[in-house]
Amino acid sequence: MNGQTLIHVVDGGYQLTGEKVVNFINKYYGNPKRIAHVVATHNDGDHAGGLQRVLEDFEVGALWMLRPWIYAEELLPRFKRFTTVDGLGKALKEAYSNLAALEEIAVRRKIQIYEPFQGATIGAFRVMAPTRSRFLDLVVSSEKTPEEKGLLETARDAVVRLMKEAAVLVKAAWGR
Repeated sequence: MNGQTLIHVVDGGYQLTGEKVVNFINKYYGNPKRIAHVVATHNDGDHAGGLQRVLEDFEVGALWMLRPWIYAEELLPRFKRFTTVDGLGKALKEAYSNLAALEEIAVRRKIQIYEPFQGATIGAFRVMAPTRSRFLDLVVSSEKTPEEKGLLETARDAVVRLMKEAAVLVKAAWGR
């Protein structure tokens, strides 16, 4: 941009692959000290997990991610199970723990956090989706959101999700 090279990192794989992401950046971008923009497209571990290492290892100009818990007050009327903003906020932070971990690092390292809603500009790129209202709808309807499921179903889904992630990590470790 304007003759200057800006590095953008969009998603970072699993937490255990964060080191590979950092090594890739160092190898192909000449050991940079700074990453202009880091974008977490969504909470899944195979997208947001490895970004923790990127935030720790580089000076980062901006972190772009959507944090459902900051909308807890606005979302509260849409949830039957929760009666307080704090209760819903805590539940959302737990449900979106990969993003919460990124937020903790960003706050500690004084990295500015921005919201990548439709129309936002990240360097030379324009965000196409979601709109703010669509994002809030997605939070309410997400399988990660603790509203719609009973305890047994939530526990079962968590076990299945962990097993799938473990299988991916085993395959990655074996170089497949």
